[in-house]
Amino acid sequence: MKKLLSGVLGVSLLLTACQAEEASPEPAVEKQEASSEEASSSTKAALTLSNGQLTASKLIKDERQGIVPSRLKIPAIKVDAPIGPAGLTEDGDMDVPNDIVSTGWFKDGYMPGQPGNSVIAGHVDGKNGPAVFYDIGKLKTGDEIIVNAEDGTELVFIVDRVEIYPFDESPLREIFGFSTGSRLNLITCTGEYNKKGSYYEDRLVVYSTLKNS
Repeated sequence: MKKLLSGVLGVSLLLTACQAEEASPEPAVEKQEASSEEASSSTKAALTLSNGQLTASKLIKDERQGIVPSRLKIPAIKVDAPIGPAGLTEDGDMDVPNDIVSTGWFKDGYMPGQPGNSVIAGHVDGKNGPAVFYDIGKLKTGDEIIVNAEDGTELVFIVDRVEIYPFDESPLREIFGFSTGSRLNLITCTGEYNKKGSYYEDRLVVYSTLKNS
């Protein structure tokens, strides 16, 4: 299941696991506040010269601000779920929620609303049945994905397309890397389940772009 990001984010796995152990009740999500230092460190320049003398941030003032997401709503498939921060495991893997009703935002990447690809992951199923992202493959171009922050700020993203990739051939730069647009990508597992290895053979990614960005 391993696939290096080749220095994009230093994540060795696209997702640590796609099937949750069991269905846990919806957990309380602690309020997350982004410090100015944290927000600054997560903002990437579009252009950097090797001598460090010129960056895009010196040429263009970008006013787009990201948010720390706390709630995800997808009306077309009736998803209304909490979002918690997901970082890296001790093995350098991308962490995922411990239950099947929550989603995880990759906090070491981009914030929703910032220039770049923000990523939210969720399970497709668990031992007790369908999980939060069970139906995201049904999303169509033009569907809305709504992300809320604790302070009530709301961002609306519009689905561009849905793609399926073999788990070891996913375009990690496109999913996790920098973009001049403000993008949000939802990711889960799909395809045949490999019982021997306890993983799904494919990854499903929903690409979306901030409305009116």
